[in-house]
Amino acid sequence: MKEFLVLRYRKPAYIVSLLFIAVGAAAFIILGFNAGVDFGSGFSERVVIAPAGIEASYKGEGSAVLSSESNVLTLEKRAGGRSERFYFSHSDYGTMEEIAAALNGYGVEARALSPSLSSERLISGYGFPKELDREPFAINYASSDSVATIDDIRDALRDVDGVRIQSFGSSGGGFQIRVKAEEGESQIEVERRINERLGRAFGENGFVVIQSDFVGPKFSSSLLRGSLYAVALSVVLILLYITLRFRFSYALSAIAALIHDVLFMLSFIVLLRLEVSATTIAAILTIIGYSLNNTIVIFDRIRGAIASNPKGDVQALINWAVRASLTRTIITSVTTLMAILPLAILSSGEIKLFAINLSWGIVVGGYSSNFIAPALLLILHGFFPINVFREKEEGDLLLES
Repeated sequence: MKEFLVLRYRKPAYIVSLLFIAVGAAAFIILGFNAGVDFGSGFSERVVIAPAGIEASYKGEGSAVLSSESNVLTLEKRAGGRSERFYFSHSDYGTMEEIAAALNGYGVEARALSPSLSSERLISGYGFPKELDREPFAINYASSDSVATIDDIRDALRDVDGVRIQSFGSSGGGFQIRVKAEEGESQIEVERRINERLGRAFGENGFVVIQSDFVGPKFSSSLLRGSLYAVALSVVLILLYITLRFRFSYALSAIAALIHDVLFMLSFIVLLRLEVSATTIAAILTIIGYSLNNTIVIFDRIRGAIASNPKGDVQALINWAVRASLTRTIITSVTTLMAILPLAILSSGEIKLFAINLSWGIVVGGYSSNFIAPALLLILHGFFPINVFREKEEGDLLLES
């Protein structure tokens, strides 16, 4: 039988895996993980730098509430048990001056801060929905003329120790700011410390907070410990299951391949400086299950091939089993990637991070199931044979596997 995959390419596969993991380990020693707030403890805030287009207040009867729906500014007026809604979209009101004039027509005191600014992209954050009162409320709109750079954010926060900044969004102006909280500092205090500096640099109403998270040191350490326990427990249960379902050689090969997958993923995360958070652990556990399923399918074919030809050459039978499973592996991996890649490309935030990790894990899982796990099984066969026979009471010779 012609050599295929396991014998012909196992040595190059070993070299590729060892080199990639070694580079990842070196990067980890030098740079460490880009720990998210989940595991690093501290404060994380997403902001968009955008000018205030309109200031609005309300002094009339009842209440007036502004909200944002599908990038359309919505005014809801409530009085005397009645409620009315009015919509202000870019197609109807193209500039801040036009929207301000329209709001004034419905009893809201509105003033255009940037009269000629386009109303195409409304930035809605924690301020919405907003019940208007006598104090002016700023409504922000993105502007291509005033997009801040990551260097501008660094300059604004240059006196904040340990701050880390990343940009997000394809249109610019969006930044994620992470900083460790000082001893005994609350979320409100950290948020005030960051936002005061942003206000001095871009104006009090020159930015919008999209998301704000705070994790204390005790919770982050507890979450990290629980995540490591979850991964360790899953590996132990997998080892026990495969030992009972197959033989010990299969179990050791599968576990070694899973450890390889995890190290490959962690190296990828370190090299690309992806954030390590609870989402990362979820992706790793998902890939462990995905890769294990593919490995067990191949191992089951190997066991069936040996049972059908117990005196055959084990190397040739493993090669045949891998080749017989290759089409299934390719189809499964490609169709799964077709569903995941759009999320990795088009989404943002935690979903994008999960999809990127999962996409890489699917590729690595398919690679290890076909190159690493069968090759390790072939090596372990020399110590724990997988074609051993045992006699039943009836005297029949059956394959023990």
